[in-house]
Amino acid sequence: MSAPVDVVRRFCALMAGRDAEALRPLIADNAVYQNVGMPASDGVNAIVENMAAQFAMFPDAYAFEIVNMASDGPVVLTERLDYIQAPDGSKPAVPVMGTFVVGDDGKITRWTDYFDVSLTVKLLQGEDISALVPCSAHP
Repeated sequence: MSAPVDVVRRFCALMAGRDAEALRPLIADNAVYQNVGMPASDGVNAIVENMAAQFAMFPDAYAFEIVNMASDGPVVLTERLDYIQAPDGSKPAVPVMGTFVVGDDGKITRWTDYFDVSLTVKLLQGEDISALVPCSAHP
């Protein structure tokens, strides 16, 4: 069995492929996924469906860059820059904090993302958000 941080790293790496079905093996049947402030997706089928819809909204770009990661047992915290394509074709980064809980079977049982929804709205409206995104350089 893989360590929880390895499961989360693999999951985040798969996001760039924009293939929701590729995520399925890493998600527990009874998992819950939620972008805070939006309704939760309950169960692996709902999560895969949600991700497929997100990938369809952004067909040319979708990737997670892990800036920092910390874990305590089954809980893995990620500071990420998530890249999606803006209307002008650019691929700016949206800062996201994520919590993943990995079960004993090596599958994600809970995934919760916290981010500034208004920042994403600005991006989708074509605003330049580059000055609003923290630097990803490590000290």
